[in-house]
Amino acid sequence: MTDTFDQPVTIYDLQGREDAKINLRRMPNLVRRASQLVLAAGKREFIISTSLQIVSALAIGVQLIVGRGALQELFEAERSGAGLSAVAPWALGLAALTALSLFASTIQREQQQILGELVSRHMHGRALEIAAKVELAAFEHPDFHNRLQRVQSGSQQPLNMVYGVSGLISALVGVIGVSVALIAIEPLVIPLVLTVLLPAWLAASRRSSAFWHFFWRMTPSDRERNYVGKLLSGRDEAKEVRAFGLGRLLLDRWNHLFDHRLQELRTVARKQLLFTLLSTAVIGVLLGGIILLVAFLASSGRVTLAEAGVAIAGIAVVGSRLAGAGWSVSTLSEAGFYIDDFNVFLSMGSEVSPATEPTPRSFNQITATDVTFTYPSASEPALIGVSLHIDRGEVVALVGENGSGKSTLAKLLAGLYQPDSGTVAWDGIDIASVEQPDFSRQVAIIFQDFLRYHLSASDNIGLGRHEAADDRQAISDAASQAGAEGFIEKLPKGYETLLGPEFLGGVDLSVGQWQRMALARAFFRNAPLVILDEPTAALDARAEHELFEKIRSLLEGRTVLLISHRFSSVRTADRIYVLHEGRVVEDGTHHDLLAANGRYAEMFNLQAAAYLT
Repeated sequence: MTDTFDQPVTIYDLQGREDAKINLRRMPNLVRRASQLVLAAGKREFIISTSLQIVSALAIGVQLIVGRGALQELFEAERSGAGLSAVAPWALGLAALTALSLFASTIQREQQQILGELVSRHMHGRALEIAAKVELAAFEHPDFHNRLQRVQSGSQQPLNMVYGVSGLISALVGVIGVSVALIAIEPLVIPLVLTVLLPAWLAASRRSSAFWHFFWRMTPSDRERNYVGKLLSGRDEAKEVRAFGLGRLLLDRWNHLFDHRLQELRTVARKQLLFTLLSTAVIGVLLGGIILLVAFLASSGRVTLAEAGVAIAGIAVVGSRLAGAGWSVSTLSEAGFYIDDFNVFLSMGSEVSPATEPTPRSFNQITATDVTFTYPSASEPALIGVSLHIDRGEVVALVGENGSGKSTLAKLLAGLYQPDSGTVAWDGIDIASVEQPDFSRQVAIIFQDFLRYHLSASDNIGLGRHEAADDRQAISDAASQAGAEGFIEKLPKGYETLLGPEFLGGVDLSVGQWQRMALARAFFRNAPLVILDEPTAALDARAEHELFEKIRSLLEGRTVLLISHRFSSVRTADRIYVLHEGRVVEDGTHHDLLAANGRYAEMFNLQAAAYLT
């Protein structure tokens, strides 16, 4: 095995570190953008949570003022020898304010938790929207998967963003409320206490930057670890993992990747510990000096003992609030990196080319002209100068060895990929210039590795044309055409039976039955172009023969592009294109190609000889 951590270069390695710094000038814009996201996700919860935080923060200032009054009455009662009746109203007021503040804080935390879930849903939903919208080629780029991984795995970042915004608001309102009380005692204390903010913010912002860089740097390794975890826990993978005895090996690899992550995390945490200790020490020295100043003012008679006690309590509260504001800024700064990355991911949706031509609803001829295509992750083209045509109502076959470009060509004809050069056109309209989601409705395609939807049998077929999924008669007809009706009706709940054993009550199918469900989905789509990529690979010989005997009648009025390695399946096609190393090397009918005695004839005779022998 190659070294697990010899990762390819990522955008993190190419981006200048200075670009990722948070500075004070950026904070207003960052707070605005974060607030917009939070409001879009849960406006009601944000307003309630913020309002309650403001109430709780202002209550602290009022509590200090009431507390000063209570202390003054207490000292006066002690000097005069009077009872505590004068203190009682102040004490009751202070208790009521404390209870109100605690109640508001409890409701605020509940609303904040709900708001965090709403923000997480909003941001993840937007990310999934982009993932469903971008062109298929995006999934060939590691950077796309890295960004998607960060958006999906940063589940705490939306909540941190909420805490950052609300914490900053709470801290600032609390400082203002307490400052009102302190100004009445000694205005000089306020600017001195404000100095606490600087060391708290410097240490916290450095920490947020360091941990975000760690998060970014670990993305490729985290993706590999998640993949190894899926190999160990996935149902489809389980049989091969056990057949080859890979469990221990894969688990060791998973642990190795996690150990590497923890080692990197500890390194980052240790580096930040020194700065945190230093900032904490500075904050302690500053607050200690301010408290000594208040003690001096009290001893010199400039402030009363009651005022000194309230001032010391206020200093402690303000110092704590300002330190909290520094950490809130740090939290928001870290969330800012996430928001930046998130916005870059969202911008991928705007890279989809706008439509310039109306989507064709049918065609008389499909043409590919000098088409060349290279996968983003490949160094050599998968198709080179391919040209072909398909007439309406024809059955056209693509044959060739594995890796010759058959499936790639089918995906280009279906509009899933755009060629690097050349054009694919329906009656002269370049399909790269039409609305792709709308165009996809004109094509029914069944891939070799078709999906097995763990939904009901009816839904499995209805997904072929989801806007008509309630048409149960059409679903039944499609199942009948694909030869799936017989086994579906024998299922415990018929068409309403859940397929797949992963959910309670689910029933699994054989590979051949799953393939018939995929075929039924293609028939139900009712599109003018049907692409079948190895559509009978899992069917037995009799079922395959029966299907191809009926293919023209089943798909009458529609055009079929067939990809198969079985020459018994393609010999009846109207035209056959032979691909080799990404090029079309022959085309014609079965008889024409046999007579030409070229590559097609060689492959056909090899396959036929195996049966004859």
